[in-house]
Amino acid sequence: MGDRLISVVIPTYNEENYIEDLLKSIKAQTYNKYDIIVADSSNDSTPSIAKKYGARVIKVPKTNIATARNAGIKKADGDIIALIDADYILSKDVFRRVVAAFDKNKKLVCVEPSPRIGLKDLRFKDRLKFRVVNAFVTLNKTISFFGPLPAAYGCDFCLSSAIKKAGLFNENIDVCEDKEFFSRLRLYGRFKLIRKTVRVSYRRHAKEGVIKTGLIYFMAALSALLARRFKFRFKAIRRKKKG
Repeated sequence: MGDRLISVVIPTYNEENYIEDLLKSIKAQTYNKYDIIVADSSNDSTPSIAKKYGARVIKVPKTNIATARNAGIKKADGDIIALIDADYILSKDVFRRVVAAFDKNKKLVCVEPSPRIGLKDLRFKDRLKFRVVNAFVTLNKTISFFGPLPAAYGCDFCLSSAIKKAGLFNENIDVCEDKEFFSRLRLYGRFKLIRKTVRVSYRRHAKEGVIKTGLIYFMAALSALLARRFKFRFKAIRRKKKG
């Protein structure tokens, strides 16, 4: 283990209050053969924060997350491409455990760390509710990874060779572009959920409600899978600046 380069691709739009936590967690990894590509459409300090942590920043037009991810993937040289949203935080052994999983099982095309609830965007009274939500999310991911429609999203490590076969993200899909992408990637191998964790922000669910947000994602998933097209603009939700 240790010969695989991980190219981390992070799509960003005004993530100055989130991305530093993610980048710190990347720098703290026990596996250090990686590079970071930030595909950025911001008009805040996100690019300068990313550069401070050694990321290569590429500017992309503000269209949708599929376009940003594709721009980053095209610049990636890694054998493993990590598709990570800016509001995630990784436990320190994630990279090492991901590489070990790929080395052990040659049939894998995607590895995802188990989600763990992040607390910064949640009110104290909502934390128990979202612990329950997160338990269902984890169970759904675990079961889905054995089928043709893996519920993978947010923080996924994919073999670049499999991405070349499956194709890039569909840029006609604004929401659940990952559902459609991973349904194609699944044709070329297996998915695995590992026990190493990443902290997940439920900022949208907390702000707009679990039911409303869930229905939007459900409708988007159906459209993405059946019509290969879905246009929708979420309202940007950001954490307030400290102080």
